[in-house]
Amino acid sequence: MLPWFRKKRKKAQTDEEILAEAFEEIGKQQTTRARRKRRALFWRKYADPRILVVLAIIVVVIIADGVRRENMEFYATVTEVTGSGAARLARDAMPEALEVGQRLEDGGQVVTRANCWVTLDFPDGSVITVAPNSQLTVELLEYNRAGMWRGRAFSLGVGHMWARISPKFGSNSRCRLHTPSSVAAVRGTRFYMGYDAEARETQISCRDGAVRVDGFRGRPTQVGGGATTSVSYGNAPTRQQVMDRQTATTFAQQPALDREIHRDPWLKRMEMRLTNILDLPLSVLGIGKSSWALLAADAARRTAAIKALQTIHTSIEGYPSYPEFVDPFTLRELDFRRQDALRVLRNFDGHAIEKYQRSGQGFVIWARARDKNRTPFMLNAYGVQQITEEEMPGL
Repeated sequence: MLPWFRKKRKKAQTDEEILAEAFEEIGKQQTTRARRKRRALFWRKYADPRILVVLAIIVVVIIADGVRRENMEFYATVTEVTGSGAARLARDAMPEALEVGQRLEDGGQVVTRANCWVTLDFPDGSVITVAPNSQLTVELLEYNRAGMWRGRAFSLGVGHMWARISPKFGSNSRCRLHTPSSVAAVRGTRFYMGYDAEARETQISCRDGAVRVDGFRGRPTQVGGGATTSVSYGNAPTRQQVMDRQTATTFAQQPALDREIHRDPWLKRMEMRLTNILDLPLSVLGIGKSSWALLAADAARRTAAIKALQTIHTSIEGYPSYPEFVDPFTLRELDFRRQDALRVLRNFDGHAIEKYQRSGQGFVIWARARDKNRTPFMLNAYGVQQITEEEMPGL
């Protein structure tokens, strides 16, 4: 065998070399242990249970404040009162004297006497001013946490009101105002509404933006900025005209309509977004007025709307002939008692049907359920059926 192919023997280590190698290995192990210890101390320092508890408390406080802000969406707050009037804070509450700071919920009502002016404020910056000798009822205040949309409905029984719907109201939100002769749908506008009980006539004037006005029959009309229309009981809106100077002057006398609308502070935006993200667990726990529970509750609302339409169907089929028109907020033409009508209408979005229309020898009623999608339904002589958005009337 050639000499360079021979296997070289490993040189034997001396005792000093063996000892040095052992000390080197021990040093490496100690370095590794020290590094792990430093890491453990780092996490103990910054992940101390007390710190985690403090962070958890901060998160809970932020969520709780977000729920508090959501709950305010379900109230109209009295911010200004001059003169004397009466307030009913909820549908079954006893009347009491009007005072600043009162909060009205569904069914709440303000009744103003002579020389009494009242201003109602809403969390998004919307505002309503009620004139003397007027009666305004809050029919519905709704807020959908998951979709971040609002639903509001009011009825003016008599008198006059001015309102501004804030740009922050929401593109998917809906606000409807009702008088005994008309229905108006508004968004992002300043407008006036007055109802003359003796003439049974409503006047609606728009300062800016647009208001969609509908009578109990006929086609609705779109009232633009600077225009006005009127609607008498059982008729379609009149052709819109230029707003008269006297009505235009009344807008300048309502300073609340011109208040500056500030952008929501960053904390509110963060809190509302956080509760929006946490809608499912908050709903499961039933936390806040916006909690609608799981999908079963959503389906239950659609089922309730179907049953309410079936109740209307049973009532209307008992008549020799179908009525020419129906008040969507009261169903008075169907001879519903007020309490019975409330029990039926509370199952619909806006606490009202969308529209009734006499069609030849039959009829059609459109309505929306109070589920998160505001599912549309149609009732005719053949029964109830779910329909698409394209099949719904325009109001």
